[in-house]
Amino acid sequence: MPTAPLPELVEEALREFFDSKAPIVGAVGGGYREAVSALESFVLRGGKRVRPSFAWSGWLGAGGDPTGPHADAVLRACSALELVQAGALIHDDIIDASTTRRGFPTVHVDFAGLHRNNGWRGGPAEFGQAVAILLGDLALVWADDMVREAGLDSAAATRLGPVWSAMRTEVLGGQYLDIAGEAAADESVEAAARVNRFKTAAYTIERPLHLGAVLAGATSS
Repeated sequence: MPTAPLPELVEEALREFFDSKAPIVGAVGGGYREAVSALESFVLRGGKRVRPSFAWSGWLGAGGDPTGPHADAVLRACSALELVQAGALIHDDIIDASTTRRGFPTVHVDFAGLHRNNGWRGGPAEFGQAVAILLGDLALVWADDMVREAGLDSAAATRLGPVWSAMRTEVLGGQYLDIAGEAAADESVEAAARVNRFKTAAYTIERPLHLGAVLAGATSS
């Protein structure tokens, strides 16, 4: 495995994955390639790669060998967390009506501008939100694809499955708790702690560490 800094290795793995999807995206036609290019730019445009780093650390801590035959597959599986993060951020920006992300227009704002500049029918804001929802969904779908295509052996993939599933369910649950708590004006410490755990802490640190550990063969005992 190359010795470049982990964030660079994660970005390389993501670029290779995007390249692998180019034929099927191109075959759809009708502007889909350009829309997907916006998702790729969003994923590759900065970010600290925190979640893959925690997952990789969990793998190392549980005995994973960075020079061994499984390292590349584990890296690809860890890198898929960036696609989950992308999907969550794109949808979160719609929910929060955010206009910028990392110094650039948010995805829904960007596509609203495309609609407006082309003078298309309908409302630009509605179009932008619809496209952003679809691209956020695609990021989540591709995260699963990237894990499945990472090259993990069957035992590791089996161990990973339940943790991966729990993480995705929890982060969406945390997002729901956030918007429901705001709507209900629930300002309790308990509610805030629950949102912070499932929307942020479990998804950013706890589950990535868990994912890496199970990939290395760690058990709960």
